[in-house]
Amino acid sequence: MLILQFAPAVRGKLVPRFEAHLGVLLALLKQRGHGLSLLGLARHDEAPMKAALARSLPRLIYADISCVCVDAARRALAHIQQREFLPVIAGGAFAAAAPSTCLSLPGVQAVAVGEPDASLVAFLERAKDPAAAQVVAGVWTRDEHGLARPDLPPLIEALESLPFPERELFGYARRVESTGELEISTGRGCPQSCAYCRVPALGRLYQGRGQWVRRRPPENVLAEIDLLLRSYPAARVIRFVDHSFALDNAWLSEFLPKYKARCGLPFRAHLRANAVDAAGCSALAAAGCAAADVEVVSGSDFIRNEVFAMDLHEEQILAALGSLREAGIRSRATFYLGAPYESEASLERTRMLIARIRPDVLDVRPYFPWPGTPAADLARENGWLHPRGETQYHSDRCGLDMPACRGEVVDAFIRRLRHEFPAASTEPWWRRWSQASRSALAGWFPRRAP
Repeated sequence: MLILQFAPAVRGKLVPRFEAHLGVLLALLKQRGHGLSLLGLARHDEAPMKAALARSLPRLIYADISCVCVDAARRALAHIQQREFLPVIAGGAFAAAAPSTCLSLPGVQAVAVGEPDASLVAFLERAKDPAAAQVVAGVWTRDEHGLARPDLPPLIEALESLPFPERELFGYARRVESTGELEISTGRGCPQSCAYCRVPALGRLYQGRGQWVRRRPPENVLAEIDLLLRSYPAARVIRFVDHSFALDNAWLSEFLPKYKARCGLPFRAHLRANAVDAAGCSALAAAGCAAADVEVVSGSDFIRNEVFAMDLHEEQILAALGSLREAGIRSRATFYLGAPYESEASLERTRMLIARIRPDVLDVRPYFPWPGTPAADLARENGWLHPRGETQYHSDRCGLDMPACRGEVVDAFIRRLRHEFPAASTEPWWRRWSQASRSALAGWFPRRAP
């Protein structure tokens, strides 16, 4: 089986790019004896696709499609259908956001909606037997009889029953050598409902089908870290990728002391400014937290709370960044410029907030409306979606075109920030923390003793 991962090559991320959900799926398929090869594509490129097809000689293709790589997927799958006539099964973020549209892509015969662990694996197992019934919960299919849209299966709540994600197919050793980071996912789902994020929309699909916010037991997470440290000795830091990492105090209070005693490497994690205090920051720092990613998003209370439903106020932001600084945890504050209802006044409020919080790294991004989110629906209803669509994302330009705040206004504001805050550069954080910056951070992320 050939897996095509359509993912953007932006912000320093290599393609194919390791993602835990896809890694778990590949591990499950490996357990069941499927021969797998993986190709990452950020844009349509016939040469590597031809080489991958010739090398793997697949009988079917699984396409994992990002919401911002639909054009690339459409062109690549059309090319395959014109020459190879291979059946295609699709999944990933785009399948969850727009399953009917995903099913209309060239050659796509089935779409896995939601988490693919149970549904897609069961579908592929049945595909080995042409006589077996092909209706599987959570997998939409299209054939000469029409469209079948079965309900989603129950969620897998015991995440420890799943294998650790496959990483070697992603060329993961190369990434660790380059960045020194190991990426770990400790759970699934999120209790918050930010309108710019696609996770709550996926959670709504599973309403009534099990516990949406799930955590792996600390021992299971630590067992994966142990294995990865043996496999990737170049690792110097653990990065916990869950946005909800620090939102479960009971789980965190059990995990942190075990992590410190058993691993001890510095780690990075996402923190929510409305769910962290001085005591929490001290506990994180004591366990080895060296850096925190905080999504501030905007200096405008209206945009944060009325447009993006973050329930996050300026006082909480100031308190959280102050607590991080006092605990000795470096902060990376992320802002999205050009959001719905952005204006020159709200941009100025953002500048004033940045001046007050002074993060160690300032990550300013043009806002892009992620399909399937309430914020994207709001922009569509107002006619603000940029006509160039996902091309804007790949060129790091704003995904909205609003009369009150054109793209050139956003670009000018970013240049202003770069001039005004040279210490907290507006360069993307990954660029600052790679190449020359890695040597400067050698003391922060020391190499482990052999």
